[in-house]
Amino acid sequence: MTGNLRTFDVHPDTKIAEILLAFESTNQDLLLVDESSVVSQPHLELLTDYPRTVTTALVAKLKGGSTRVSQGRITGASSGFHEVGYGNRTFLGIVRLSQFQRSEILDVLSKVKDTHHAGHALDLVLVALVRAALVVAPAEVAGAPYIRSANPSERETVRKEIAALNDARLRLKLANRTNDGFFSVFFLRKFSKLFTWLAVRLKMTPNQVTLISFAVGLVSAYEFSRGDFWSIFTGAVLLQLSIIIDCVDGELARYTRQFSQLGAWLDAITDRIKEYLVFFALAYGAAKDGRDLWIPAMGMMLFQTFRHLSDYNFARINKIRSSQLAPLDFDIKSDGFVSVEREKKTRFEYWSKKAVQFPIGERWLVISASSVIGGAAFTFTIMPILALISIALVFRGRIRKTLTWPKERVNKNLIDDQLDTFRDKKSNNRFDWVEPSILRLVEGAVFIALAVLSDLDRSVLFLLLFAILFNHYDNMYRALQSESKPRWLSIAGGFIAGRLLILAAMIWAGFSLLPLLYYLGILFFIVSSVQWIASRKTEAQ
Repeated sequence: MTGNLRTFDVHPDTKIAEILLAFESTNQDLLLVDESSVVSQPHLELLTDYPRTVTTALVAKLKGGSTRVSQGRITGASSGFHEVGYGNRTFLGIVRLSQFQRSEILDVLSKVKDTHHAGHALDLVLVALVRAALVVAPAEVAGAPYIRSANPSERETVRKEIAALNDARLRLKLANRTNDGFFSVFFLRKFSKLFTWLAVRLKMTPNQVTLISFAVGLVSAYEFSRGDFWSIFTGAVLLQLSIIIDCVDGELARYTRQFSQLGAWLDAITDRIKEYLVFFALAYGAAKDGRDLWIPAMGMMLFQTFRHLSDYNFARINKIRSSQLAPLDFDIKSDGFVSVEREKKTRFEYWSKKAVQFPIGERWLVISASSVIGGAAFTFTIMPILALISIALVFRGRIRKTLTWPKERVNKNLIDDQLDTFRDKKSNNRFDWVEPSILRLVEGAVFIALAVLSDLDRSVLFLLLFAILFNHYDNMYRALQSESKPRWLSIAGGFIAGRLLILAAMIWAGFSLLPLLYYLGILFFIVSSVQWIASRKTEAQ
């Protein structure tokens, strides 16, 4: 990451005009470092070695601090002249200016380069960018000493404290996610840290770990498919092992700074395949004992896709809307921020809310535990109940939030590239974030109806729906990366109407659905995946 980064040391007498010139004269990101700042190397690497597409400042939590962070961004900053309301962070004097925001940064700094307001140039730059409503992300320092001080002896004391730290242990701590689901944070990641340490020692890559997790998940599905108690028990244990290892790839990526779109795609895609194969395996194993659970298995797969797509799309749209802040005049002393007092949540309330969202850790725990306790039938009974409770509570909040938004769309391509059908360019539906999920629900309902009303092989219908839902998930992931599937691939997939028309024609003619299954399976799982991976390699070159 440092290959696309230039460092500029900032002194007390440095002018904004000098910073502007340094940024203007390079095509690299510019790392501004206050000479009075001292932080640990692992924390500095949060700016130098992590992929950054927006300007990012190093901050630390501090009640009544000089900087305010809200909505996942810096929304207030201060200087010798400027005041910030309800500061909750302190700015550590290190910021990375992003070339992705080049024109906006040049415009902002050009307007304030001759300011006579008191303050350090770095503080004034941060105030100017934040008040111009430019997105500035916070990178949090925690777990190590830091200081921004003009006193050399104070800085030297902190340097000695940092030197006494174990860098490897600090990096491992930084690599561990603390905002995951309850079960992941308090159980899974306690074990995953041990595997991450081992992966570091073995010099493994995150993608290798992802593939190991995938392999364990496949073996888990195989054990579930055998149907007897001890096989289901083994499958349940392996499923938990798979998700523990799955935590490792992200931790290893953060530890080693090995980030890639391919790795993120591989991690997300394999999770969906593992989960849906487990649904298939449980239904397949139950069928050996004469129990037909294909319909609830299809229902759970469809429901989870509906939920997963809506989760991702709402989060992205909400983030975009939340980032649309009104600019504030640089020459105004106070930012006038008024805090809306809310009752502080207890830890129990915080983690209860996390658990209610039914994230992957809790979801896979329920699959493992319920299958051991009562077999596949119990799993397909308890899972829908918990899932429906979760979605009712989550969607209630999202609907209320959406109703507060202006009646206009943002980032239309994000949603339109997932529709797999016609686009209404004139639409201003603020609920567009749920449209892809609803279309998936409608298409999937056709397959479930066929399973209920016809004598078609339900295992084939499950796999057909599996391939189609994988295609929709692939479309969503591409859209989140600001790209759409190639036109020829979409046409080959037939779009929603084409697939349903072909399906109806084959059923009416009495043809087997296996050729359609093989075609869509190869197209969506293999051809589409190979195309995506090849495009990433081409871009890397």
